[in-house]
Amino acid sequence: MQKLVKHTLYLFLWLTGTTAFLAIFGLAYVWFFSEKTELPHLGWIITAVIAEMAAVVLMLAKKGMKYLPDTQTDKEPKDTLKFMEKFISTGTSATVVSNRVSWLTSDENLISTLKSKIESGTRIEIITPKEVPDGVKSNLQGASFIVTDEDSPPEARFTLVNGERGGAEKLAIARGVHPDHEITIFDNNSGPQIIAMAKDIIRKSKALSNAT
Repeated sequence: MQKLVKHTLYLFLWLTGTTAFLAIFGLAYVWFFSEKTELPHLGWIITAVIAEMAAVVLMLAKKGMKYLPDTQTDKEPKDTLKFMEKFISTGTSATVVSNRVSWLTSDENLISTLKSKIESGTRIEIITPKEVPDGVKSNLQGASFIVTDEDSPPEARFTLVNGERGGAEKLAIARGVHPDHEITIFDNNSGPQIIAMAKDIIRKSKALSNAT
């Protein structure tokens, strides 16, 4: 699909360049070699060329934006928790990979959202390097807690929704700390390779959990 889009954009650029060249060539011919001294349609020709180039630039920008991930920067932890609540609620499944689980006890709205999703049949998985407190588990009965028991846990912190629906996945990756806590959101257009790597990490984490 991306190859088709690329060839289509190249075709539009070629057509635009050819049209602009012919218009400029025609103007030069009339100006230097024609006996006519007046150019009554000069303004229309220049306007058409500029409008055509502007249209192509806008089209390229619109197509390019489709392949760029969304980002947001949170200044406070409550902003991140609010994002998590909204992000998880959009999926039919959610897998959270985190080095710590303190975020699970930090916001009642997030807990409520997770409980509601679990009750509606949504699969919620939480992957951590260390055992989760029993209080958290009892609060989220029905969720799967996967403990890898790693001495050196990965630095990756991300949440994957719709992981079992190929092409519908959305991945939120966190980096940095507040007030410069940045979240990057990928979908199947902006980051299929990143989503594939996240799935690999999840699969390997589950295998490591089963082996320990």
